[in-house]
Amino acid sequence: MQIEVLGLFLSEQTVSHVMMAIKIFVLINILLIITTMLTYAERRIVARMQNRIGPNRVGPFGVLQGFADLVKLVTKEDLIPSNADKIIFSLAPIMIMAPALMMFAVMPFSPNLVLADLDIGIFYVIAIASLGSLGVFAAGWASNSKYSLYGAVRGVAQLISYEIPLVLSVTAVVLLAGSLNLQDIVGAQKLPFIFVQPLAFVITLFAVAAELNRTPFDLNEADSEIVAGFHTEYSGTKFALIYGTEFLAAFGWSLVIALLFLGGWNPSFGGLFFLMIKTGSILFLFFWFRGTWPRVRIDQILAIAWKLMFPIATVNILITGAQILFVQQVFGIFPGEALSIQALSVISVMNIGLFVLLLFILPFNKGLSEFENQMRVHQKGIE
Repeated sequence: MQIEVLGLFLSEQTVSHVMMAIKIFVLINILLIITTMLTYAERRIVARMQNRIGPNRVGPFGVLQGFADLVKLVTKEDLIPSNADKIIFSLAPIMIMAPALMMFAVMPFSPNLVLADLDIGIFYVIAIASLGSLGVFAAGWASNSKYSLYGAVRGVAQLISYEIPLVLSVTAVVLLAGSLNLQDIVGAQKLPFIFVQPLAFVITLFAVAAELNRTPFDLNEADSEIVAGFHTEYSGTKFALIYGTEFLAAFGWSLVIALLFLGGWNPSFGGLFFLMIKTGSILFLFFWFRGTWPRVRIDQILAIAWKLMFPIATVNILITGAQILFVQQVFGIFPGEALSIQALSVISVMNIGLFVLLLFILPFNKGLSEFENQMRVHQKGIE
């Protein structure tokens, strides 16, 4: 079938491809503008927390500071170390940014506003996001610098450690929704899953912070130890890509958390406008972490993942499975059928009680209490 477009007769398939290309172009440019504004937002918010002013010179209230920084970086000289692997060194920033952009292909902003409505949406997001570690390691290795390599190795170790509790906590949500499709997960939230799975929400939040290398998990670019970590040797446009990816991925993961736990675009919880507010709230938490928490040692960070989050997330899956079987029997819900709000409410009461009990038990954990004491001493030293 031929369709006339601006005097040209094009096939239906060609028109579909052109429309998809236009959507992708528009989405990428919107995301780049959001990323640039987020750099300004974080600097202003953290400055406020630390009793500073922050950027306020370029544009009204400094809102154009991010764009000024972008122009500055793009016009800077592009330097490549003489002993670096030039091809991999140049490709690494693209390898870091591409997965962050590809995440948005399956994210639904509304029932009809999504590029690709995949049945394995959340699996795709986690799989694509983990590819960013390849870019981090490539950047560190190709730089031919010991500081860059140390940062890259730290980043890979941290990613592997926190990827497991992240997947386990998301699995609990998938069990409740009965689907990997993000649209179905949003539709299954007759009650926001943050109330049904508070423990999974907390684990996901901190695991994502580790994936994003946000404070206190920014050990692969710890300036007090290894200069700037894996991107020490980068400048100009390449550094802009790496730096921008941190904020782009933060926005993407905040949107994922809003979809998984806060009701997403569900009209019962406010639709698209409130989805953006929820996403902004998660972003604010990441900014808050950076403005208040000190960086801790790499062994402590990895210990939290393997000794605390991993076993708790594993037990949480087992408990969730048992709870689903229980409410299916009580409310007569068939396997594969969506859980009713009554069933979700029962699971919510049980899990909130277990979460509060866990909060009382954790301070008696010897290793965790020592870690908390070290954090307090570090914080007093900063003050």
